[in-house]
Amino acid sequence: MLRIALLGCGTMGSTHAHAYTSLGEAKVVAVCDIRLEKAEALASLLGCVAYTSYEAMKEKADYEVLDVCLPTYLHCRYATDAMQDGKHVFCEKPIALNLEDADLMVETAKEYGVTFSVGHVLRFFPQYQAAVAQIKAGRIGTPALLRTTRNQAFPGWSWENWYQDITKSGGPEVDLAIHDYDWLLYNFGSVKRVYAKNLGTGHPKQMHTLAILRFASGAMAHVEASWALPKGIEFRTTFELVGTDGQLCYDSSRDCPLKTQLGSDEEASLFYDNPLSDEMNPYRAELKAFLHAVEHKTEPVVTAAEAIAALQVALAAKESAHSGKVVHL
Repeated sequence: MLRIALLGCGTMGSTHAHAYTSLGEAKVVAVCDIRLEKAEALASLLGCVAYTSYEAMKEKADYEVLDVCLPTYLHCRYATDAMQDGKHVFCEKPIALNLEDADLMVETAKEYGVTFSVGHVLRFFPQYQAAVAQIKAGRIGTPALLRTTRNQAFPGWSWENWYQDITKSGGPEVDLAIHDYDWLLYNFGSVKRVYAKNLGTGHPKQMHTLAILRFASGAMAHVEASWALPKGIEFRTTFELVGTDGQLCYDSSRDCPLKTQLGSDEEASLFYDNPLSDEMNPYRAELKAFLHAVEHKTEPVVTAAEAIAALQVALAAKESAHSGKVVHL
């Protein structure tokens, strides 16, 4: 049974901890957070040891895998340190704030022969998986027009409000829209160029970003992400995937969120599906897949190279929004 150390006991650390409790092939043996009360609360739930110092956990705890659930600007520092100790690393998305740090993480993992993956969890959401299955089955023909939205109020719950500092969070392009960038790249191929606009004052709390991606296949995507919704408005995601023979629509706010509409010369046919499963928690699924890769020495479902590709698109969107010009990849 693999032994896990969890670094960061905030929202995502807690989410990962609960996912691990349902996995028989792993056990969390240590948790660490600079906030003692957070670490102790999670340690009590898991029946493990709490630390407030990574260095102390590194010295005293016996583990094989480090799960990094820290603010993005800290990912590279702790992930590479663990890799140099021979630990396998699962790191929350995005991989890093810049390509230099991301490349260093990949190179370090290769040098020390450890498994490394990044938490692009959207691939494991059953609604998104169901849509991809229908596309692969040819239900909507060739995908041509893609639209995703991921909108919420500003995440003001973070430790020391780190989301508010773009130098630490990267803003909504890097922290939020990157979910959809990864999913689109994974399923529809490489992106040739990016054009983006940001609405708002430039402060993360008022930032709303819109990006248009042109794929090598010729398909086009419109990606919207926002931290600018009024406080109290629910988090909502959607997608519309239009193909030559039909379309797939998803809305997280609906009870039966996935809709398939097939066109014909006479009329359109509608099919509704709710592919949700209590047993298939996406965070559980992504961690299970990562642990399988560690145990069997296989390539992770989410590779580091793919995480870098998503970051490249996110950074291109930031560059385009700043310059007002199309960015070619």
